[in-house]
Amino acid sequence: MATRKAVAKKTAVKKTAAKKTTVRKSAPSASGKGASGGASIAAYFAQQPAEKRALLEKLRSLVAQGIPDAQASIKWGVPTYQRNGRNVCALASFKDNVAINFFAPPSVLVDPGKKLEGGGTTSRMLKVRSAQDIDGANIIRWLKAAAAANS
Repeated sequence: MATRKAVAKKTAVKKTAAKKTTVRKSAPSASGKGASGGASIAAYFAQQPAEKRALLEKLRSLVAQGIPDAQASIKWGVPTYQRNGRNVCALASFKDNVAINFFAPPSVLVDPGKKLEGGGTTSRMLKVRSAQDIDGANIIRWLKAAAAANS
């Protein structure tokens, strides 16, 4: 005869198995809506405080200059830009700064001023605390390098 503990465990396993479902993610549309439950790029920007929104808008305009053919969607809860289905960069707002994350190996992101942060092998982040932290020429160069690395 089975013990109560064994029966309870068996029942829990059946319940867990029954709850598993397949999640389908929709492809992002031109409006910036996608698998993120209908959240859009515009909504992400609109919910930011004015000072952070202004910095994000400047970064977004640089993305448009550096990779004009990029498609935007919400991934990981933040605006992410792709070319040919491959991530190139993402913009995000944090407590003390906003940031642009470049999805490329550090070897292609030439950074003599050591402004990019991160220790991984697939990306680097530029933290922006004020408009003075936005070096348009370098950001566009990093965007083009990330786009080329993800071609």
